[in-house]
Amino acid sequence: MKTKLTLASLILCMVLSAQKKKNGTIYIEHPAMEVVDEFNTAFVSGDLEKIKSLVSDDFKWRNSTMREKPGTLKQLLGRSNYLSKNIKNFEIKHYGGSYPDAFEYKKDNVLDVMTYTWMTGYDKNTGVSLNMPRYASFRVAENGKILSMNIMDDQVLWNKAYDAYDTTRNGVIYKDHPLVSKVRLLMQSYLTKDVDTIKSHYTESTAFYDVMNSELNEYKTLEEEFADFSAYMEVFDLLEINESGYPDVLDYEGDGSVVISWWNMKFKNKKSGNITTIKQHIQHAFNEKGDISREDYYFNPAQLPD
Repeated sequence: MKTKLTLASLILCMVLSAQKKKNGTIYIEHPAMEVVDEFNTAFVSGDLEKIKSLVSDDFKWRNSTMREKPGTLKQLLGRSNYLSKNIKNFEIKHYGGSYPDAFEYKKDNVLDVMTYTWMTGYDKNTGVSLNMPRYASFRVAENGKILSMNIMDDQVLWNKAYDAYDTTRNGVIYKDHPLVSKVRLLMQSYLTKDVDTIKSHYTESTAFYDVMNSELNEYKTLEEEFADFSAYMEVFDLLEINESGYPDVLDYEGDGSVVISWWNMKFKNKKSGNITTIKQHIQHAFNEKGDISREDYYFNPAQLPD
């Protein structure tokens, strides 16, 4: 039995070995990599003459949006010229511990250099950050000229950078609106100091973000929020809540509505009798049903009376 298993294993290894067929070599060092490094350096610095000297006469390039027609050298030179002059701290560097590879394909007699880089910088005109991973492949001819380049990077971020030059409407701002009334009634309910009455303005799934006193993306549930509220009410008495200015409804296109408001809230320390008025900014996000799905508040407990 043991002999049969050994023989079967040997046959399997021979079959697997027979299925392998070498089609070239991968290099960790190659002159073509130096050409690509020179190209990236010239692209970042806007050295257009250097770029032209490194590519072939019929050079073409693509990114993930160019499915039918590749870009021309003229377009690439224009891109380099613009980015080098308008992107502050513009860099294209190898990402982390990554390094380029050169793939020499024997069957097709071609050489591709693959780079794994990170692009950084921000547009000096709009402030939009262009920090993104950038994967690229360069096909290099035997004479050392770059024949083509294919880039995969963050096209969503590029579109954001392009759009920043336009004035784009993203909704409507309302001064008077039913959601403003809901927020006003909510704030008035806090004067009752009755937890059940206040909670009735929220839902069980409302998320509370205490922006100044919590970690990033940390939120409290309805029960957690009002456990904290009850603890505060043992020490302080809420005397007044008055609007500062007026609330606004930001009705975003396709993204729901948010009411932003500012309030002057007068507290009294029950033990010392000291009274202080503090300012609070609150944002209430509403779902399609008109329920409060999220509350972000900017509250500094250090301002409460001693």
